[in-house]
Amino acid sequence: MVLSEDIKNIIGLKVKQLRSKRGLTQEKLAEYIGLQPQTIAKIETGKRFISADVLSKLSNFFDVAPYVFFIAPETKYASKDLDYISQINSNIKEILKILSK
Repeated sequence: MVLSEDIKNIIGLKVKQLRSKRGLTQEKLAEYIGLQPQTIAKIETGKRFISADVLSKLSNFFDVAPYVFFIAPETKYASKDLDYISQINSNIKEILKILSK
């Protein structure tokens, strides 16, 4: 189930990622696309949803397709988490072997 809060957070993370990649402050991005800095802060923290107009401005400014803002960033796992995930996968494989007999 996808929640509206999740969508706002995904969009906010992408805006922050693209802004940071360009070395821009929230104030500069706001100035470039005609918003208040507080609005950028609320978007980046998932507290405000963007309109189609703002989506268009962000897409044009960052030179990306609008759908890019709806793609969740890749999750980065710590080494211990990867070991744990690997162990779970091994356990699942063992269970499947037992069940298939």
